[in-house]
Amino acid sequence: MTFDLITALVVAGAFTAGVLVYQRTAPPAGAATALSRGERLAVALGAAATVIVIGGYLGSGFRGIEHAADAQSEGVVKSGAGR
Repeated sequence: MTFDLITALVVAGAFTAGVLVYQRTAPPAGAATALSRGERLAVALGAAATVIVIGGYLGSGFRGIEHAADAQSEGVVKSGAGR
């Protein structure tokens, strides 16, 4: 894995999303029922993981699809030239 700008942006976005979700799920003052600290942490980690998955797909998934398509088209050209 290389460390590039997309990786840094995805990690920063995941960290930010996790912190925001954790803060937004804090119980209001005087609330009778609310999420526990562990539940809030689990929701925040889920949000961060979601950002990593989506960011990873958008950052390198399209490049991976393009490389696979190029490799398949090269194989077709090579097999046609050998006939």
